[in-house]
Amino acid sequence: MEVPLNSIPSASWPRADFSRVPYEVFTSAEIYRQENARIFRGPVWNYLCHEVELPNTGDFVTTWAGETQVVTTRAGDGTLHAFENSCAHRGAALTTEVRGNMQRITCPYHLWTYSLKGDLTGVPLSRGVKGKGGMPECFDKKDHGLNRLRVATCGGLVFGSFSVAPPPLEEFLGPHSLSQIQRLLVQRKPRVLGYLRQRIPGNWKLYNENVRDPYHGSLLHQFQVSFGLQQPTMRGGIKLDADLKNTWNHSILSATDKDLDRDNRKVMAEAYEGTGKFNPDMKMADPALTQVPLDLGDGYKTTILSIFPALIVAQVDNTYAIRHLRPKGPDMVELHITYLGFESDTPQQTHDKLLTANFIGPSGYISLEDGEALRLVQSGVRHRRPGDHEVLEMGGVGAIEDTDYLSQEISIRGFWSYYHRIMGLDAPEDAGVRP
Repeated sequence: MEVPLNSIPSASWPRADFSRVPYEVFTSAEIYRQENARIFRGPVWNYLCHEVELPNTGDFVTTWAGETQVVTTRAGDGTLHAFENSCAHRGAALTTEVRGNMQRITCPYHLWTYSLKGDLTGVPLSRGVKGKGGMPECFDKKDHGLNRLRVATCGGLVFGSFSVAPPPLEEFLGPHSLSQIQRLLVQRKPRVLGYLRQRIPGNWKLYNENVRDPYHGSLLHQFQVSFGLQQPTMRGGIKLDADLKNTWNHSILSATDKDLDRDNRKVMAEAYEGTGKFNPDMKMADPALTQVPLDLGDGYKTTILSIFPALIVAQVDNTYAIRHLRPKGPDMVELHITYLGFESDTPQQTHDKLLTANFIGPSGYISLEDGEALRLVQSGVRHRRPGDHEVLEMGGVGAIEDTDYLSQEISIRGFWSYYHRIMGLDAPEDAGVRP
């Protein structure tokens, strides 16, 4: 019997503007169980892969939508299909491969066979042997296909939904996300440069907070601040598509302005006095990593596009990557990173992208610290008293809206406002915005 989420004490949210978040959402096994049912198997679009990973008939990729493993295939007519990695017969996993090519899908247990679209095409011994055994007359292969997801694409990104009536994909993404997908993935044709995976001992929603938090970027990451990848004095802010009440997807944007950056050196020194984090005189033995020219030409140093529930499309300097979150329990998440180049890149540009990939990943000059930060938070909140909450007030409280500055946590509150709604929770306890 399913436990109503609202009956769990940890579901108490004391501020209507989501400037308070109960720590139990990061530790409760029951909340985690219901997230898989209400979010990942609910009315959302889960990222599955990029189309360039499936160029040929029979190509397939396995991934995760929450706790459910999903196989995405390209059929002979060029269409894309996605289904649970589970045989319709007895539930066995159909493949243990991360990616590959197959002309049909065959269960290794009893050899039930499916088309690349997930239709059951063959059942060995279905007529029995010598007139004995076999499937009953009423058995119809059409009734026993794989459990399929609805599939839609945008800018090469492939999404799947378990919902019988998900919102249109473009509506779910919102106009700003669509514009960023166009900018990052459409105006040049991507190609995969490589993959990395990292297991982080922290709740999957902590990573969602992290990528929606430009406040930490200029404090946690000494490399990022000292070498000018992201500084609080830069032009930038957040974009939420809040005009459509879409606060679950957003971008963090920061752009360089050399004259302004030079003028702000004194401001930076004063702001960071006593922290030890801002060190503009820091040098690298090989400075090539920090001298790669931006190839989009629009001056943006960092764009982090976060799409609910588990997709991040990011540009950090000249590194382009798709990050996908795969929850592995209340206190563990796997981060899967697909590094991208572009077919139009010169050999030097490809080299440069591989070089700046050292920013992001398990041992990246920047991301190394993010994984440790999540571990520290998960460790710290595990034994907090029931009813304790995190505080999200940087940048102000009240309305969840776009900003033209980076020292804020408003975009995190946007994530929680939608999370709260899709989980079916009661209205927060206060009647309105915190006074």
